[in-house]
Amino acid sequence: MSGAAVDRETERKANDLYWGSQSSVNQIAEELDLSKGTLYGLIRPLPSGLSCPDCSEEAVYPNRTARERSLVACPSCGWEGDEREADGGAGDGSVTLPDAADDVDDVAPPPVGTGDYRRVVAGGALLGAAAGLALVLWARRR
Repeated sequence: MSGAAVDRETERKANDLYWGSQSSVNQIAEELDLSKGTLYGLIRPLPSGLSCPDCSEEAVYPNRTARERSLVACPSCGWEGDEREADGGAGDGSVTLPDAADDVDDVAPPPVGTGDYRRVVAGGALLGAAAGLALVLWARRR
């Protein structure tokens, strides 16, 4: 399925599966018959129920790894930090899934900047490299 041919129902399912299941991105993409790139293009940041300490807008979880590590970002001003740094005044702490009916341009991914978000990306890259190296070493032994 091409990116242009993705309907709102597929977008809703993609976000529901990404944010609400333990399925890998590969499994979700396969289940929805999408490429990983198209799937990533459909995923909307998850509202956190916390407000940004700099501009008071609602902070979001950019991806599942950030949510697992309690890292939030502000799509309005670019602030990034830990949930503890964010103020809970934006909501009651409840988290709702992004609505697929929202205009795609309404929620832009947070800009990549300095801070914890960069460490999450670097940590993921290092973990992937270590796993690849372990696989190569294991394959050579066989």
